[in-house]
Amino acid sequence: MTPLDPRLVGAAVITIVIAGVVTNLLVPLVARFAVAIKALDHPGQRKLHSEPVPRLGGIAIVTGLGFGATAVTLPMWQEWRGATTSVDLITLVLATSLVFFTGLVDDLVGISVPKKLLMQCLAACLVVFSGLEFEVLGVPGGVINLGGFSEILTVVWIVGVTNAINLIDGLDGLASGVVAIIGFSFLCFSIVHHHPLAAVLTAAMVGGSLGFLPHNWEPARIFMGDSGSLTLGFLLASLSVSASLKSPVAVAILVPVLALGVPIIDTLLVMILRFLERPKGRFFGRFLRVVNADRNHLHHLLESVVTNRRAAVRYIYAMVAVSCIMALVVALTKQSGLGIVLLVVELAAIFLVRSLGLARRAQTITQLQRQELLKSSSEPVGRSR
Repeated sequence: MTPLDPRLVGAAVITIVIAGVVTNLLVPLVARFAVAIKALDHPGQRKLHSEPVPRLGGIAIVTGLGFGATAVTLPMWQEWRGATTSVDLITLVLATSLVFFTGLVDDLVGISVPKKLLMQCLAACLVVFSGLEFEVLGVPGGVINLGGFSEILTVVWIVGVTNAINLIDGLDGLASGVVAIIGFSFLCFSIVHHHPLAAVLTAAMVGGSLGFLPHNWEPARIFMGDSGSLTLGFLLASLSVSASLKSPVAVAILVPVLALGVPIIDTLLVMILRFLERPKGRFFGRFLRVVNADRNHLHHLLESVVTNRRAAVRYIYAMVAVSCIMALVVALTKQSGLGIVLLVVELAAIFLVRSLGLARRAQTITQLQRQELLKSSSEPVGRSR
């Protein structure tokens, strides 16, 4: 293993601090602005909060992220420009900005799911155009060249991860903490492989997420909204493709899949269940159900198993941290066989937690039904004349 670059480590630390401090200081200002323009998330059937909460936290996160990354990158650009071109960097900034403003419009006035997906696809195509794309798939005993499917797979991956992070934003403090953990694993990977711009960008994400977390921890005083969750998800997805290009060929895709496994696998399972829920329905209608919101995600089911929502968030933090550690182990050992085994273990663990949550939820519903039955049977019946 090549020795770590202390200057790159120092740059990453400085980026985390700047992004975290700027985000943390901006959140109260953004919250007051959101209240003033009535950009609030109101209580509803699927909502856990009882009072309206500002939902423009993404503005503070993205501003802190951009400020931290720019403050560190500009002085070092002449030294680091060999790692990427200015065109590639500008393309990534434009693509990320497109996703951010799409999420911001949704936070302010609302936007349909097809339009959001279209904007995300356009942003993903920009990233692919800049040269970031999966090229090979590692399997035990060799690799499979993706050829012409590489661009399509990369776009699907970026859009999928973007929405997986968006969908995991269902409990206070969950999305920001998960992004910080996954971002830190990509930061370690980027430092080990001497990828300065990726290191700075992931460090900025970690800093922005950590700076936002104290305001978003239960009970949340502000939500990041789609402007935050979609942007963070898009950046994670794009940088995970970059990480795959720096990985040994045998584990090129396995590393980001393992690191992002918890939100991705959970989202896929929920979508499959939604699609299969009405097997006799029309195909298009069943497909539209895939993007409908419900309370069947991993964090919702964990609420039925653990004592409170904070405990559910901490359990998911632990699962994501273990997944990221497994990804780093596979990246360092360069063993695709080990990566596939660990991926199966990760999948089994998510299945187990989901099964426990579903069983406990069914048990709770049964108990409530029994209580209602006993209550109705114990009520006095009026006398007939």
